[in-house]
Amino acid sequence: MTARDIVIPKIVATGTASIATVTTTNVDFGTPDDVWIKPTDSSQFKPEDRLVAVATLSTAGTTDATSFSVQDAPDSAGSIGTPAAADTGSYTLPAAATGNQYLVVPVRLKNGRPWLRFRVTRASGTTDTVVVRVVLLAIPHGV
Repeated sequence: MTARDIVIPKIVATGTASIATVTTTNVDFGTPDDVWIKPTDSSQFKPEDRLVAVATLSTAGTTDATSFSVQDAPDSAGSIGTPAAADTGSYTLPAAATGNQYLVVPVRLKNGRPWLRFRVTRASGTTDTVVVRVVLLAIPHGV
């Protein structure tokens, strides 16, 4: 193992979503839409790794407020179970805001909850379209 292998984060998943109406939309990571951190796949994630979601919410508008959230869930026979707010440590997700947003969110996996869901919510307004991009990284524990 080289020093480069030790310090380079692994891209676990990338996803996108677009929101233009009053609704909540899940970020789409392909099939399945949510991210399953498989405990048996050490090429994807090791238990001592740290997960970080890097999110950009981009818009040309400045009118409608949009928020971002992270959920985790148990496994239900290979599908996502009932989601709840994920553990983001001492990081508090910001309140809904207008314009562009850039977030770096730590995510702590809880025992028995290997699924992650990322969501964007528009509380009111239909003037702006927001495009959301999320890159989920696994950062080696030694970094």
